Amino acid sequence: MQISSAKAEVERLATTGVPVELLIEGAQPYVLARGLDTPAPPWDSASRDILIPVPLAYDLGTGLDGFYIALPYRFEGGEHNRVNGQTVKVGGREWRGVSWHYPDGKPFRPSVDNIESHIVHCRGFFLHRGAVNARN
Repeated sequence: MQISSAKAEVERLATTGVPVELLIEGAQPYVLARGLDTPAPPWDSASRDILIPVPLAYDLGTGLDGFYIALPYRFEGGEHNRVNGQTVKVGGREWRGVSWHYPDGKPFRPSVDNIESHIVHCRGFFLHRGAVNARN
């Protein structure tokens, strides 16, 4: 498994007080990011945990993409149309995939981006940032 840089990034973030940890479910690594600030309303909570799948070839330059939201959740009293991916069980909790990707022409850049910048990108979903991934 080629995720030593992901492990080092998570360890560095944790030492700076960012509430993250690396989880492995089967052979799949994930970054658990706890307590992202979310606007409530429209979300049912002012903080939310997310789960980021880490590609097995992350150390070889494969970028991060998308994330999972902890279940259950509520958005405007119902569901968000972009929370439409598969459901997985990781760390004893259920998570559902969120269709939130980098805009066309601006992908995750392994030489520039990292887990921390991806968490910031994912937080943009809760703030309704980005024309390509807007709530529509």
